[in-house]
Amino acid sequence: MNLETKRLILRPWEEKDVKALYELAKDEHVGPMCGWKPHQDEKESEYVLKNILMNENTWAIVCKENQKIIGDISLMYKFENKEEAELGFWLGYPYWGCGYMPEASLRIMQLFFDELGKEKLWCQHFLSNHQSARVQEKLGFKKHHINEKEYLPQLDKYEVTQVNCLDHEQWIHLK
Repeated sequence: MNLETKRLILRPWEEKDVKALYELAKDEHVGPMCGWKPHQDEKESEYVLKNILMNENTWAIVCKENQKIIGDISLMYKFENKEEAELGFWLGYPYWGCGYMPEASLRIMQLFFDELGKEKLWCQHFLSNHQSARVQEKLGFKKHHINEKEYLPQLDKYEVTQVNCLDHEQWIHLK
């Protein structure tokens, strides 16, 4: 399913996107902010694409102006209660600070709350990831709790994460 905003197309990832994914995911600014190592080669990006990104609840973020993939956004239904999901996202470093992630996230939130009628959306960030914290703040997420020691197996280290939440009622008041 494709979704659109004023400047973006959110579309399913495709096998042909390997090179574009690699170009974004090899940057040392991106992966560690999300808990994964920068991609070492296109083969690694191909594995991630086929085994993680190519699913029905994950979208490549494409800039309408130039048709370039600039990031990723997903809804992860990892709770027993299917009325809740986690919003996950990352953006290529050259596109930081342009307002793309709040724009893409608002469209996914509209899908989640308005079109699918779901109840609660979670989002989290490392305390050191000020960019993600700012996006979540702009979107109306509220602090729920802090995880003092979240283990990141790909980076073999622990991070402090802030878990934020937004429910359907709060969403209605934001609109």
